[in-house]
Amino acid sequence: MQTPYSVADYLLDRLAGCGVGHLFGVPGDYNLQFLDHVIEHPNVCWVGCANELNAAYAADGYARVSGVGALLTTFGVGELSAINGIAGSYAEYVPVLHIVGAPCRGAQRRGELMHHTLGDGDFQHFFTVCSRR
Repeated sequence: MQTPYSVADYLLDRLAGCGVGHLFGVPGDYNLQFLDHVIEHPNVCWVGCANELNAAYAADGYARVSGVGALLTTFGVGELSAINGIAGSYAEYVPVLHIVGAPCRGAQRRGELMHHTLGDGDFQHFFTVCSRR
């Protein structure tokens, strides 16, 4: 039986097609399933970093040399830790894609209280802060 083509596989194939050969980041609870696909991907190499800010800077440097960079973090504290590096890339028009692993949609719809949240069941706080213009 053939393995289904997942969203993770699609995203990794698209990244590779755009010239991304290395994905920088930090493993976390909500991105581990995606990382399984990264490790198996033939054209995208995982580069684990000590923390999210360093991963964001590494993706920025990679993008400046190669044309585009990518970063993987986890929900909440992971995405917030990377924001200064991502903001620098944004300010200087450096193309870096920040992929954030998050709790499943069902948990979000139900407003479940989970770690890395503010304890109010709202999963949009960090997205809202990071996406305002």
